[in-house]
Amino acid sequence: MKEYITKNYKTYLSIILSLIIVLFVIPIFATPGRLTNLISKIRFPNLNFDQFDQTKGQSRLTPTTNVINSVNFYQTSPIPTPLRPTGYAGQAPTNRLNPILSPTNGTDVINHVSTPTITKTPTKYIKPTKIPKPTKTPDVFPIDPSLVRPGKTSNEVFKIASQKTCVPEAVLKSIAYIESGEFFSVVSPKYFLLYNSYNWWNSPYLTEEKRACGGYDFANATGIIPSDSKFAGYNCHSDGSTSSEYNTIMGPMQMTIAIQNKFAKNAASALGVKQVDRRVILDALLLAGFNIKYNVRASSCVSWSGREVAKAACSYYGSCNNGYCTTFCNNYRKFGGKGGCDAGAFTTNCWN
Repeated sequence: MKEYITKNYKTYLSIILSLIIVLFVIPIFATPGRLTNLISKIRFPNLNFDQFDQTKGQSRLTPTTNVINSVNFYQTSPIPTPLRPTGYAGQAPTNRLNPILSPTNGTDVINHVSTPTITKTPTKYIKPTKIPKPTKTPDVFPIDPSLVRPGKTSNEVFKIASQKTCVPEAVLKSIAYIESGEFFSVVSPKYFLLYNSYNWWNSPYLTEEKRACGGYDFANATGIIPSDSKFAGYNCHSDGSTSSEYNTIMGPMQMTIAIQNKFAKNAASALGVKQVDRRVILDALLLAGFNIKYNVRASSCVSWSGREVAKAACSYYGSCNNGYCTTFCNNYRKFGGKGGCDAGAFTTNCWN
């Protein structure tokens, strides 16, 4: 037996080496499913110790089957074909075990395709440009303070004029709303301040003829803007008529130049300025107030009788004709005037 094994040691070494490969090497690369399938295909030799080779005078163990029956690991579970790499148009897909013919020399080579590493250059951050905001229209015009009169609203200027002329506020307001309609209620704040500044009729903020008309910078009879104004000659009435500039009626209190000249010093002294003009809101109220005070000659600055109140309207208009005094009394009650307003106290002569 020893002699038999010695002479056939190669056979035994092959068997041992095969077992090592099957049991230790292949499992490293094979999955459990592949390993199970592989082991099931192993066949051990059927050794017959009774057979001896009499010709050569020695016994020889002859295996009846192959040690491993055509074990092909890669054919048992084929590797999926990889996707065709980008940039190799027309080239058939390959894997490690199925080489293709090299396009350069026609020999069988394994085409190892490696995906190139693409290094991306980071995009430089560009700070977005801020969208410019449109210039906001100013709420008020930046008028020279030396030209602006006190009072920013209608209520403020009426109160100031009443205190400085000693005429009830409701009296001044009732006449103003007859002479210039709703001007004191509808004019915007920034234009109110413009019209309440001296020489506004030449202001750089006066950009339209209609704005000059809106501030009553025109002769009432003709509608023509006077020669000392920025838009001189423009006709706010557009009727083409003409009139003497000196005696015309102008401003929000619709005052003649004669009345302005008569009480200009009183108004300028009350404001502490050198010049006043009937086209400036507060100037016009002061000139009208001093004129009314002079005509009525009331003893009180606040408590006026119904006859004194009516006389203020009649003397300002020149009579109570055309329903002027009636309209005035209605306004007086609406603006909270105290005491009765006797619209029938005067007919033609307001000074009786």
